[in-house]
Amino acid sequence: MALEKDKMLDQYKLEQRLEMQLKELDNSNQEVKNKRPKIQRVPPYMEGMGLKKYFNPKLISFGLFHHGQYDTIVGEQYKLMWTAMYLKDTNQSHRDLYNKINSHYSELKDSFIIDDSTIYHRENIVSICMLDGCSILRVLDKSGNYNNPEQELKVSFDQLIQVHQDMLLLENQIPFQVLKIICNDEAQLNKCLQNFLKVHGDMTTIGNRQDQMSNTSTGGQVSNGDPAHLLDYFHRAMLTKESDGGDSDGEITITIIQRPFHLRKYRIGSIRELQEAGIRVEKHPNNTSFHPRFNHGKLQLPKLTVDGSTTFILLNLAAYEMCPDFSSDFQISPYVVFLSSLIDQPEDVKELRSAGILINELSSDKEVADLFNRMDTLLVPETARYAHIRDKIQDHFESNRAQIKMLGWKGEACNTFCRSPWTIIAFLAATLGLVLTFIQTWFAVHPKHS
Repeated sequence: MALEKDKMLDQYKLEQRLEMQLKELDNSNQEVKNKRPKIQRVPPYMEGMGLKKYFNPKLISFGLFHHGQYDTIVGEQYKLMWTAMYLKDTNQSHRDLYNKINSHYSELKDSFIIDDSTIYHRENIVSICMLDGCSILRVLDKSGNYNNPEQELKVSFDQLIQVHQDMLLLENQIPFQVLKIICNDEAQLNKCLQNFLKVHGDMTTIGNRQDQMSNTSTGGQVSNGDPAHLLDYFHRAMLTKESDGGDSDGEITITIIQRPFHLRKYRIGSIRELQEAGIRVEKHPNNTSFHPRFNHGKLQLPKLTVDGSTTFILLNLAAYEMCPDFSSDFQISPYVVFLSSLIDQPEDVKELRSAGILINELSSDKEVADLFNRMDTLLVPETARYAHIRDKIQDHFESNRAQIKMLGWKGEACNTFCRSPWTIIAFLAATLGLVLTFIQTWFAVHPKHS
């Protein structure tokens, strides 16, 4: 009897929860078109791939998720100092700015997906937004044309580099609206945003494009075009290069009616394997293009600078695209997986450097290869662009199978006999020995008559 009662109780609770969920769905469907992507945590399966360290701040926390953690205690002192500097420079009072942000509390709170581990009172959320917003604006303002920004900000240069890297972490964001509330001067805010892009200029070579950025729409954005946060702004900047450069990549004329429900790695072969198949790897002719292109046996790749921040930037952009409320097409994450499939050994990195595609600012080619091998654990949905490139490369393999086999033998011979000056000398000496032996044998069989 008691068991039946418990079953009825569980069923009643389930019905209640389903009714509440249906009401939430009805409300969300009415407002989804006007909502920005929310600030949320990295998808759990990405952290489970051994990549967690690339999503956690090393020096300073912004937003709610990592606030108060032990690793960012030093950063809290810097934020207090930078906030005081910013309030003094802009002639604003702490109380007035606090009240101004507090008046937008409900909008700011709704910008985060808050779980049980990030429960804050209203006063905490407003204070965090104020300190973080003032600190970010102060750092960006002094990171532009100043010769010694670290002196202006009273930090060491390596710490300043770390701060800029922490600004790009998915879990380390604040609503973009906070920056607009704090900075009344639109021109000054635009200057700070341009400085933000200049710091990471090797990844976003887009020049002075603030006007276009404000009109660019990304997944889930509201009609006014404001980004959700700085990482969203950076994501737009990466893709604005493509639209600004006029590279429409005319080869993409197919339409995928139904997207396949599986994840893939776009495994097409390493750089050396492609070269052995007669495929030339070149730098993309449009230096503002972001996407690779394959045509007539040539794989054209955009120029990329690899430094200590590259992994953090690419992985956090990929994690942002994999968030549930990001409704745009996947563009960064397939690019990361595509590159990781091309780079297997240090020799692949060397070939990309020789082609002017990759600029290595790390200690060695092996370090770059190891970096991309770590990112090779990602799986992404198939997109039309990369599926088309993969299919065209496969068609090239199929239509040139005999030539590829001959080139493979030629490449194997070169690797065996011409990999160093010593192997070349040994090969020539062996060849000369065979020739002399043949001549000696010939005259032994056919002696010269007197």
